[in-house]
Amino acid sequence: MYHPYNQNPYSQHQQTSQNVNQYYRETKSLPDQWVDYIQPLVTRALSEVEEGINLTHLFQEFILSGVLVGQGFTPEQAIEQVETWEKGESKLLQASKAMK
Repeated sequence: MYHPYNQNPYSQHQQTSQNVNQYYRETKSLPDQWVDYIQPLVTRALSEVEEGINLTHLFQEFILSGVLVGQGFTPEQAIEQVETWEKGESKLLQASKAMK
């Protein structure tokens, strides 16, 4: 599993001996770091709302993406993984995507 220690705010917070982005950690709260980190997910979700994707499917996709981000994926990797599931093994994602 991918662990972006130099990007993921939680991983940075846990590794206090590491000097990567030390100034950033000292000037932003951990919740603000997370909000910044997940901004690509928010931007993508908002664009998908404008495309008319149903909200059930949208919430499923982006909550799953958020879980993956918490597991160490970058936002981009998380979105890609959920889309892979949607096209393959997840019948529930496929069904919610088909809903109107």
